[in-house]
Amino acid sequence: MKPLLALATLALTALIFEERARQVAGDAHEALDSAVGQARGAKQSLVQQVEQQPLISLLVAGGLAYALASIIPSRE
Repeated sequence: MKPLLALATLALTALIFEERARQVAGDAHEALDSAVGQARGAKQSLVQQVEQQPLISLLVAGGLAYALASIIPSRE
């Protein structure tokens, strides 16, 4: 009787874990969808800013490139 009870308990535990795994997967999928939506919104906002002010965008990009070039060591 004890082995049968242990087997039933193990089966129920496996079902509970499986359901919880499905919930976690669903939550992860929702979080990924949300992050993708936010990234698309940020991209669209950046595109609009560059289209509205192209000269300032070029100056900012050039400044960032210069700053990165000055921090990254050169290969000799």
